[in-house]
Amino acid sequence: MNVSLKLSAMVALTAIALTACGKDEPPQTPPGTYGANGQFGQPGQPGQPGQPPAGYPAGQPTGYPQPGPAATGAPAPTGAPTVPGFPPAAPAGGAGGTAQQLDPNLAGLAAGPMMMYANGEAPGMAKEGNMAAANFQPGQTLEGNFTIQPGKCYTLVAAGAGISSIDLEMFLVTPIPGMQGSFAKNASKGAQTSIGGKANCVKLALSPVPVQAKWVATAKAGAGLMAVQLYSK
Repeated sequence: MNVSLKLSAMVALTAIALTACGKDEPPQTPPGTYGANGQFGQPGQPGQPGQPPAGYPAGQPTGYPQPGPAATGAPAPTGAPTVPGFPPAAPAGGAGGTAQQLDPNLAGLAAGPMMMYANGEAPGMAKEGNMAAANFQPGQTLEGNFTIQPGKCYTLVAAGAGISSIDLEMFLVTPIPGMQGSFAKNASKGAQTSIGGKANCVKLALSPVPVQAKWVATAKAGAGLMAVQLYSK
């Protein structure tokens, strides 16, 4: 009888202890949530399951910045836009190079004065090839090829708009014994000039056969349009 009472008392005490322990345990939160006590759980509102407690760092970014010009090394666009039909102008004060050739119909400011000037420089002569025109910066050049025929003489006429000094020169492309590459130059250096003008046309007496040659026009001062025409008779 004493043994049974002792066992009953021990069972009762154990039940009381287990009940007391159960009251002190924090509530269990399903995995994957933030509970009210900061435990990780399922999505919810701040202070509720799914949101970190106050002071918890925000979530990680979902992407990375896309590379731009600075990251890829691509230069930023620079320069003024070009106008269709007109070549881009070279930097002011350009040191030589080839002028940007134009359709002569777009160079009327130079072509008109050049044809008027040619009336006095190449009277009675015929055009040899087509007119050439270009947009020049200081020091830039334009070239044209032609064939010197035996017995014919030639005059080269040029005029500029915005160009204050033009240099003209003729060169041999086909070598001739006893002659240098350059065989004729203009005497005057103004905005209108010529080689072989006014009954002084250039003729090669040393060659009995056709000779390949070229002319070179240079903007020595100023910038703008230039028109050039070769004449022969």
